[in-house]
Amino acid sequence: MGVKRCSVDYFKFRLLSTLKIAQLSVTLFLFLTNACFAESIQGRTQDDTASQLRQAAAFLQAGRNDEAEVILRKVIADAPRNPDAHNLLGIILDQQGKAAEAEREYRTSLRLNPNSLSTLANLGVLLARSNRESEAVEALETVVKAAPNHPQATINLGLLYAARHDYERAAPLLTRANQMQPHTFDILYHLGIAWFNLKRLDDAANALKEAASLSTTAADPYYFLGMIAFERGEDEAAGELWEKALTIRPNYAQASFMLGELLQKHQRYDSAKDYYERALQQDSSQPVYYARLGAVYMLLKNFGAALAVFKRAAQTFPKDADMHYFVALAARGSGDFDLAQSHLRQALSLQPNHVDALSLLGAILSDRGDVAAAEKLLRRAIVFNDKLFNAYHDLGRLLVRGHRYDEALPILQRAATLNSNDADVHYQLFLTYTRLKRKDDADRELASYKLLSERQNSKSN
Repeated sequence: MGVKRCSVDYFKFRLLSTLKIAQLSVTLFLFLTNACFAESIQGRTQDDTASQLRQAAAFLQAGRNDEAEVILRKVIADAPRNPDAHNLLGIILDQQGKAAEAEREYRTSLRLNPNSLSTLANLGVLLARSNRESEAVEALETVVKAAPNHPQATINLGLLYAARHDYERAAPLLTRANQMQPHTFDILYHLGIAWFNLKRLDDAANALKEAASLSTTAADPYYFLGMIAFERGEDEAAGELWEKALTIRPNYAQASFMLGELLQKHQRYDSAKDYYERALQQDSSQPVYYARLGAVYMLLKNFGAALAVFKRAAQTFPKDADMHYFVALAARGSGDFDLAQSHLRQALSLQPNHVDALSLLGAILSDRGDVAAAEKLLRRAIVFNDKLFNAYHDLGRLLVRGHRYDEALPILQRAATLNSNDADVHYQLFLTYTRLKRKDDADRELASYKLLSERQNSKSN
């Protein structure tokens, strides 16, 4: 008789990119230096107005915004067409969280002086913070093109591109920003992320190490330094860095998750489970956390716990076909075939060409005697994915049980090509060759079956 495969063999899912999971927090810089204001103050206003503007700028730099605002509103009342007064008042309103009023002042300043790069740079920051990224990029690009060494626009445009995951554009801008304003945490951190995503691991590590040295409370650099070590195969170092990140920020879900990944990689499933559970407790919005936790429960043969995790996932993400597929996997492992079929049909209603759901439903129907429906589903799965081992294997078994040996042979041969280490494929080939009276081939497959079965039994013992 054939070897009954554990349903965990069907466990396939898309692992979300860890970098997509990690949220990048960008702080945009609003520069309060005399250089930002001097371009239009000098030589273009009456002496008393210029003096008032300089005094307002000094108050602003000193954090005495209320006093600066009084002066600026007086200047605007006396000289309403002064662009510098509107720009400086816009900065104060921006810092007060009055975005609409600040934008109005910036745009008034630009109408009065379209060439004011400092005003345009300030407007770009406001637009970015207002989630109007395309407008912000346009404004800051205009500044950088006119003045390639403009510190505020260079830094903020680089940070904005980093937040948008446009690392090709972010990296050179942040490199220049780091030269203009060295030893700045946000610049170094996001430069490191950019280099990491561009696969320049040495540059990424250098930037992130310097960022880490600048803050004793920042966990993110250690998390990404762990990712770099993991990419390099330095698993012990990666684990230490993620533990460091968790020491600084105990509720760091991404670090918990990656420690689970590391432990699962080394088949330490009990320990991996603990970290996956912690990640899910810390952040229940990530589908991959449910998927990994359920998967490790299945590897531990705890199908009841896996089923509970996946049911919760399907309730949380009811439109996600994968989550219903995972419920079906665990339900099958638990022996609840009706529940498995129900969720597989839900998965297929959401994603008709979900090949794993087609394959698993075909396997269940085959085992339950609905041969015609099972064959149709398995053949359909193969059409959509000709590398799907499970579909070929189960279709081959179905054909062998139906004594359709000529049809079964190429299907099982394909399955053996896809996974030569599966004992049952060789057993099914042994049966097929025997019925086709190909003794030498049958003997070879029987020998392979016995060898692989012995290996499997020795591992389980």
